[in-house]
Amino acid sequence: MIRLIAAIDRKRGIAKHGYMPWNIPEDEQFFTDQTKTFGGHVLTGGVTFRGTYSGPLKDRHNYILTHDPTPIKGAVVVNDLTKLLAEWGDKDLWVSGGSQVFEEVMRAGRADELYLTLIDADFGCDRFFPEYDSAYKLAEQSEPCEQNGFHFTYARYVKS
Repeated sequence: MIRLIAAIDRKRGIAKHGYMPWNIPEDEQFFTDQTKTFGGHVLTGGVTFRGTYSGPLKDRHNYILTHDPTPIKGAVVVNDLTKLLAEWGDKDLWVSGGSQVFEEVMRAGRADELYLTLIDADFGCDRFFPEYDSAYKLAEQSEPCEQNGFHFTYARYVKS
């Protein structure tokens, strides 16, 4: 099963100038906890990996999608998403961004579930999570949460 995980604002924004424009430690812990489940295999785009993470995610199997063939210590470099998805089979994989990787996985019809942190704000983002309302239905949603002045909920969507 392939699961996409992201925090998004009201307009599906995920980043501004290469960074998440919010600080919600509870959501960061949610991301860590979720991506360690189901085998802990995490695919991240190279831009997101270099701009967001300080290195491979600890206690997880890291796959970095990039055109650069240079090895990354603690990660498997992936240069062809189509090939990876074709060979992945039915194993579990988390996809953690960025926007282009989310789009490609969804366009290939391989995103089985979406784990979205829905932040009730507009951050003027310049990178967005793909439209998902027509192809996915809400399976469960948390009670409203608040941290650092941000109001958000956790939601899980499944293919319609």
